[in-house]
Amino acid sequence: LNYVQLHICPCAPAPVQLVKWGLFPCSPVYPALAVSLDMLEFVSTLFVHLAPNETAWADALTSFLARQGHVFEVQ
Repeated sequence: LNYVQLHICPCAPAPVQLVKWGLFPCSPVYPALAVSLDMLEFVSTLFVHLAPNETAWADALTSFLARQGHVFEVQ
């Protein structure tokens, strides 16, 4: 976790400065979080090259939804 100090003014809004630093802002106006553009590119490439595994996806989705209170009967 790194912190970046920005000096905000109308001519240099926070999102523009973050993108120049190689970070993707979480909000177009007042971003409180930014993610590395390199990491986003890596994850995008990873998902393109992953082998399709419907069982793992279905298990993950079922588990996630169960934590949200949605329970399914699966086999």
